[in-house]
Amino acid sequence: MVIRFAFPFALVLAASGCARPDPVVTQLETDPAVAQAVIAPILTDPDLVSLDNRFAVMSDPGQFDASLPPDDFAAGTIAAARAEARALTGGAVDVAVAQGGGCDGCNAVFLAERAGVLDRACAVQLQDDLAWALRLPDDLPVYPKSHLREAAGSQGGACSLRGASFTAPVPGGQVLAFYRVIAAKAGFSLSQAGADGLVGIRGSSRMAVIVRPLPGGLSQFDLIATD
Repeated sequence: MVIRFAFPFALVLAASGCARPDPVVTQLETDPAVAQAVIAPILTDPDLVSLDNRFAVMSDPGQFDASLPPDDFAAGTIAAARAEARALTGGAVDVAVAQGGGCDGCNAVFLAERAGVLDRACAVQLQDDLAWALRLPDDLPVYPKSHLREAAGSQGGACSLRGASFTAPVPGGQVLAFYRVIAAKAGFSLSQAGADGLVGIRGSSRMAVIVRPLPGGLSQFDLIATD
């Protein structure tokens, strides 16, 4: 009797085992932004300071990836930039400057070459590093809402030169008007450099602003200064 009932019972166990459903495999999607953040280097190495994006005026000019949006100057951003510029200039629209000569270096391809407008000897010693943008003079602020594209500088010996290139949300004429007022308030004696440049002298310190128009009513400008 024991053998007779054990055989059907074994068949039931076998059948129940065959009817067991296959496990469900869930396919997870990977967000490119999350993946980029996970694999990015941790900012504990001082050599990686250029990747630090704590400062709102700065946006990394490196290779585009899913975690970094391109420049987006919406209408509201442009209006806010102009309002902040008016506040910084105290409402002054523009100031007259002395007529200057041409500006041979203003159309150079690289920032270091354009910085030669102030000091050609020091310009060849410039080192590219976004951190140099943080060492621009406090009384020469960056046009509001601009985005950092490039920076370079040199400190040591007879050379103390730093410069940074920014994308501005307004046409170049407005950028130049802003710096004519700001630099004059800071005590610089100003003169025009070419069609879209401005240079200033204050004692042993010098500054320059070089503007280049971009499509869509935007502009790119360099802010260059010495100690």
